[in-house]
Amino acid sequence: DCGAAIGRHGETLEAIQYLASLVANKYSEERIRVIVDIGGYRRRRENTLINLAERTADKVLNSGHSINLEPMNPAERRIIHSTLQDYPGVTTYSEGEEPERHVVIAPVQEQ
Repeated sequence: DCGAAIGRHGETLEAIQYLASLVANKYSEERIRVIVDIGGYRRRRENTLINLAERTADKVLNSGHSINLEPMNPAERRIIHSTLQDYPGVTTYSEGEEPERHVVIAPVQEQ
């Protein structure tokens, strides 16, 4: 059972990765990037976020109204932004303060 090590919405996994990064970079001259994945969670989560972004963008295009997504960590928000970067008719931006910072998917306003 990897669930305990992953935690709710990957919070424990993020904490483990942060601590591993601190240890790896303590005596290093150059920054070492540490990525911790348990049971393929990060790949599955990325696929889920890509699907969420595309489905939500379609809803925004159909309704003409902005949609706020759930709060996410910076890495997850980056996945949403990059997925929809070239998606026609919508734009994305982040708003709010951590830990409630979230992505807004909005229709492009014609000028």
